[in-house]
Amino acid sequence: MTSTTERSVDSSLLTSLRPHLDGLKRTTHGNILYGQIQRGLKQFLLKSGRIDLVFVTFLHALLGKYAKDPACDPITRVRARLIQQRLVIYLPDTAVSPSETKTPDPGSHASSPEAKPAPAPVVTAPKPVEGGKDKTETPAVPDRVPEQIVVEEKFGKLLESERASLMNMESPLGEFNDLKKILIKGLNELIEERQDLIQKLSNASDYVKAMESDHERLSVELGQARKHGLTDELTGLPKRDVFVRQLEAEIGRVRRYGFALALALVDIDNLDAVNQSYGRQAGDAVLRCYSGEILAQFRTYDLVARYNGDEFAVLFPNTQKDGALHALEKARKLVAQTFIHQDGQNFPLPSFSSVLTQYSPGEPPAALLKRADDTLNQAKLTGFNRLVVALPAG
Repeated sequence: MTSTTERSVDSSLLTSLRPHLDGLKRTTHGNILYGQIQRGLKQFLLKSGRIDLVFVTFLHALLGKYAKDPACDPITRVRARLIQQRLVIYLPDTAVSPSETKTPDPGSHASSPEAKPAPAPVVTAPKPVEGGKDKTETPAVPDRVPEQIVVEEKFGKLLESERASLMNMESPLGEFNDLKKILIKGLNELIEERQDLIQKLSNASDYVKAMESDHERLSVELGQARKHGLTDELTGLPKRDVFVRQLEAEIGRVRRYGFALALALVDIDNLDAVNQSYGRQAGDAVLRCYSGEILAQFRTYDLVARYNGDEFAVLFPNTQKDGALHALEKARKLVAQTFIHQDGQNFPLPSFSSVLTQYSPGEPPAALLKRADDTLNQAKLTGFNRLVVALPAG
């Protein structure tokens, strides 16, 4: 439950803005902006003295329109920008400006500041998986999408109200009427952007529910697959056939909701050399380390499967290219820091080469996999530790 404090801003903000607000009254354009702000404060200044966060978000967007409008006088534009800058720290992450707002991404591999390098981990050869790996924890999906939809709808009503107020204002001054048209046009743009955002949020909410349902279904299917020999005995991961069926299911969901889908193939570099130098058990330990330590770092609902002998396949639902690349790069760094301890011997975990591609609307699953396979084979000819992007043509 979100508290009133979390949905509002302390009255000290208004105190700090007062000199700038009063300065707006010195120009024609600024005086009109000042009036809009005062009307909003009458509606959204709470009895406690705090300011509703919806109005702060609206004001930030409105000031942005003034600051960027060449028809507005320079003084007002500068003051609008100054006030806008003071509001930024109070805004929720998704409300910097309507044009910059991004739809919450249930599958986002968001970048985070890199921590200081930790000592290289030594991984003791994992024991063979009994019954396979079962990822049954709930996916880390946004739990405030419905609440944000309510906030955005409230914001939209405020925009509608402000537009109606402007349209009802009359003045014989031509300059004022010209400015009024500009402001109404700007408010119309804000309203359209907000409506588009609400639709995207609704789609995201539906997608999250579908993904949670599918995660539960996949967990059940994996349990059944283990009983019928559809999981790899060494790593406990789904086999290729299971991966292909899930790929087809994900493509069906993409067609319904329009979200992105990324796919990667990961091939361990020169695993034969490990087998020759340290024995077959060491090679098996490498495969189990990849499945249980390296690729297990991906999100719960990213499906990892053993695709071929020393090759894995990964599905990244609702993920754009950059997010999937970030996940693969993190895996590459972890590999570089990892050593295997097997039968009294320590050796570095072999690197991997990979290809990343995106699903193209209307593309058959077989064509998507073939593009990834062909690209990976070409990349392996040029050396090890390669990460190649193979986007669909056009």
